[in-house]
Amino acid sequence: MNNKLNYNLIITAVFIFIFLIAAAVSADNHSIKSNVIVFGGEPEGVAAACASARAGMNTIIIMERENPGGLMTYGALNFLDLNYNKNGKNINKGFFNEWHKMIGGKISFDPLKAEKAFWRLLNNENNIEILNNARLKKVTVKENKIENIVIIKNGIRKTLKADIIIDASQDGKLAAEAGNPYFYGQEDINIPNRVMASTQILKFKNINYHKLYKSIKNKEFSDTYINENHAWGFPDFGKKYMPVDDMLKLRGLNIVFTENRKTAYINALLLFNVNPLDPQSVENAKIGAHREADHILKYLNENLPGFSNAVLADFPSELYRRESRHFLTRYQLSVKDQFMQRIFKDTITIASYPLDYQASGKQYPGFVLFNPEYYAVPLRSLLSININNLMIVGRSSGYSSLAASSARVIPVGMNTGQAAGIAAAEAVKNNLELIDIVYDKNILEKIRQSLNIDLKKYPQEKPLISDEKVLPYLTELLSWGISIGGYSNDFKLEDKINEKTFTAMILKGMQRKETELLYEWVPGSLETLSKNRNLTSQNALKLLLAAMSRPVLKINPKDYFALADKLNIIPAEIRDVFKKNSVLQGREAIILAGHFINQFETPERLKYIRGEYFD
Repeated sequence: MNNKLNYNLIITAVFIFIFLIAAAVSADNHSIKSNVIVFGGEPEGVAAACASARAGMNTIIIMERENPGGLMTYGALNFLDLNYNKNGKNINKGFFNEWHKMIGGKISFDPLKAEKAFWRLLNNENNIEILNNARLKKVTVKENKIENIVIIKNGIRKTLKADIIIDASQDGKLAAEAGNPYFYGQEDINIPNRVMASTQILKFKNINYHKLYKSIKNKEFSDTYINENHAWGFPDFGKKYMPVDDMLKLRGLNIVFTENRKTAYINALLLFNVNPLDPQSVENAKIGAHREADHILKYLNENLPGFSNAVLADFPSELYRRESRHFLTRYQLSVKDQFMQRIFKDTITIASYPLDYQASGKQYPGFVLFNPEYYAVPLRSLLSININNLMIVGRSSGYSSLAASSARVIPVGMNTGQAAGIAAAEAVKNNLELIDIVYDKNILEKIRQSLNIDLKKYPQEKPLISDEKVLPYLTELLSWGISIGGYSNDFKLEDKINEKTFTAMILKGMQRKETELLYEWVPGSLETLSKNRNLTSQNALKLLLAAMSRPVLKINPKDYFALADKLNIIPAEIRDVFKKNSVLQGREAIILAGHFINQFETPERLKYIRGEYFD
């Protein structure tokens, strides 16, 4: 009898327990409704949430980490890539400027100070609810709109709803979950799986700043500079270091001093073959970087003045990851837009940072494509291509991979975040779709005023070079990463060009456009035919004909012109050049190579992700 009673009591208790748990889950899984949800505590997310809240919207910011700041705090990226105008003034205002003043208005800063400043911005706004340490579980899309978002916080499931969603995460995690199409790395120029290197920023203690300062001022290091907060340059110093791990490289040092200049953060250790979207790949890279750090410490102890007694401090918990997804939006900002310095009708911010594409491997060094005086970012580059209430801000916005090498920097990201927050608020207030704001002059002007942008100062278009004949061909080559101008925009238009250089240009173009004529023997044939000598008009035609698999060694050179003309590979702009066998300049080679590459159709899938269907 007692056993039966005990059994019944146990069963009853179990049912009561299950009922209470179910009731608790039900209570915790209620829907939370707001006007705007911002996903991501990156600097862009902080700006977006603050802008939305300041405009009167009930705003929720979801942060996967405990604190805001993202790569600037957890990755210790404490050196700013600022955008300057021709007078050397920083052009990015708004919340970026507010935050920048809080941390001292310098180009470098202490990560802890940056984190506190981000918290201050968020806490200054009354309409923000902060859900930190939250994990994205599910995104539900219905009729081309995000219906709800499910997160897990403290083990509890929460369902969130909002009129407008802004994804400000580094890799566009929410947008990807929602089904917004994207491409990865340099896929848009047909180099799949190539992304810029990640970096493990290293922290050192026991630094003798004055000793380093003296050595730099005494010019012991070429092209190296120092002020009270940071030192940068050291190109040869990085090159001389021989890494133990072949997938790592030490580039020129970028050193930021904190804690009375006794502590230093060094941004220099490049990590190759890291997939930022694969947690295991990232973890393996961190392990390798930490292992390499001991060898770098020894190298610094022995070779860098002021670091003889340095020791490694705690590692920043996250890698500085420069690139992963690039999302498709209502407009893809392109290299051509930046080169032409276009101002759009829906311009929301202005940028000017060089197109600085960092190294992606030992065989693929970094480069500066060119250096614009300014260019505009349109609102459409933030608007999801297929989800009507979603915006994407930050490095994963609607930029080509090469355009993103400039537009990805933090000041531009915070400006676009602020623009997104205001656009979201105006859409809610006025019962508009986000796409409607693209055509609303008053709202666009309100966004620009908040960022202190006066479009009257800028012509609608101002290309970086004035030569109209070479311009369309040069921009085409730039858009495929085939030509480079560097910081000084020197495209060597008036220089003589080497046959090998010309061959590389046309081969890259054919490869990246997947030209059907690129038979397996073509690269070897061109390599054999081209020499380390100046390119003449006759040899240029020979190389182009060989690229089209014509038996040039069996053809009389006098017949090259007639055959090339028949095949339409002689551009009208420089037709007269081929009347005599003269040495070509870079300008003529660019026109010739660009015209040749333009003969081939871009593959359909690349047209789509390159945004070539846009006007």
